[in-house]
Amino acid sequence: MIVEFSIKNFRSIKKIQTISFVTTGLKSSKGFSEVDKNNISEDGGMRLLKTIGVYGANASGKSNIIRALEYFLQAIKNEASTESNLSPLYDPFLYQENAFNTESFFQIVLFVKNKKYRYGFTVKRNPNTKEKLDEKYSNEIIVNEWLFGTKGKNMVEYFTRTGTSVNKEKLPNNEKIPLLPYEHTLFLTHSAAFDSEGESASIRNYIRSWTISNFTNGVKNFRRNTLVLLEQENKKTELLALLSIFNLKYNDIILERDPNKPDQKFLSQDKIFMMKSYHNKNNEAKDITLNLRYNESSGTQKLFDLAGLLLRAFFNKTTSAFIIIDEIDSNFHPSLLIKLIGLFNNPSINKSKSQLLFTSHDTNLMSPSIMRRDQFYFTEKSEDNSTRLYSLADLKGIRNDADFAKHYLAGFYGALPVLDNYSNENVLQNE
Repeated sequence: MIVEFSIKNFRSIKKIQTISFVTTGLKSSKGFSEVDKNNISEDGGMRLLKTIGVYGANASGKSNIIRALEYFLQAIKNEASTESNLSPLYDPFLYQENAFNTESFFQIVLFVKNKKYRYGFTVKRNPNTKEKLDEKYSNEIIVNEWLFGTKGKNMVEYFTRTGTSVNKEKLPNNEKIPLLPYEHTLFLTHSAAFDSEGESASIRNYIRSWTISNFTNGVKNFRRNTLVLLEQENKKTELLALLSIFNLKYNDIILERDPNKPDQKFLSQDKIFMMKSYHNKNNEAKDITLNLRYNESSGTQKLFDLAGLLLRAFFNKTTSAFIIIDEIDSNFHPSLLIKLIGLFNNPSINKSKSQLLFTSHDTNLMSPSIMRRDQFYFTEKSEDNSTRLYSLADLKGIRNDADFAKHYLAGFYGALPVLDNYSNENVLQNE
């Protein structure tokens, strides 16, 4: 499970900002005690939240939090290569002197196989001039990198790195791992390639297999999970049942695959057909075939892409997934969205304790009957144009049973857009 993620000097984020899944000491009010029971899981002796929502005005930095996390995870997933894949991560806060000579900071704390790790790195633009004959040149370089993990009751160092110099003596099986070939290569990725059973490989395998985001490629990135389940008869039944709770009731779903491409793993929406029954004016049962792309709504398309991922995440017996959805309310009715969040927070359904991080403008979720105060985060622009990230639990004097949505829209929590009046006076004068 994810414990926390921290960022500094990335896009609108200037000072270090942290989003934490660790519960605070607050307790829900008497009428909402089930929320505490359902929304919190334990891992490694820590009480962690299963869902967190980030709210704030447009351009306040919500998506930059998601963007930073997505790019950080993707850098770990990527295979090491002769070319740098760090360019998305190096996007420093521009409202400062010598912005492109500064370092950007990223760090994650997570549990993998009941062991707690703290891993991170800093990245900056290469200050050296590119030499045409220098094949090892990188536009971006790793300045520092570190990995710590629990050993017994203590957090111990596994490796630290400055430039290409790595202190790896405390990393098990370190003798298997050769010197770093490039300044842009993550040592975590490098060491995992040479020690498939080591600490680095354990972290990287989790991130590659069990973390996913819609930020870069949208929810269609999730669709492969649904397609795989549809071709397993017992899983197809479960998938149809899941869709039915969102009032999407189908008899069957048919995939139109190209017989000349037996290894085809992905299908476009126009190759997916939803079989449904209805009653005509004579009350006779009739069957109809609906094409997912042309006959179904954007919300249905989004939910279809998401459904397989939910099943895979919820019913995995060994590992909790981490799912990131930017603008989760897009194309979803508020009632559907409340139901979706409820699935993650329901321990009888989300048996793997999978986690969801989302951004939204939908205040229907902002109820103490759905989520606790420490499950709501806000982003707000400061006077220097930097993003400030804070939790509703950080604010004092707020009752745990308050009407969060009403108070938020009234401006009690900040993180609202600053709006001005519009006048067409100048336009009229020029006519």
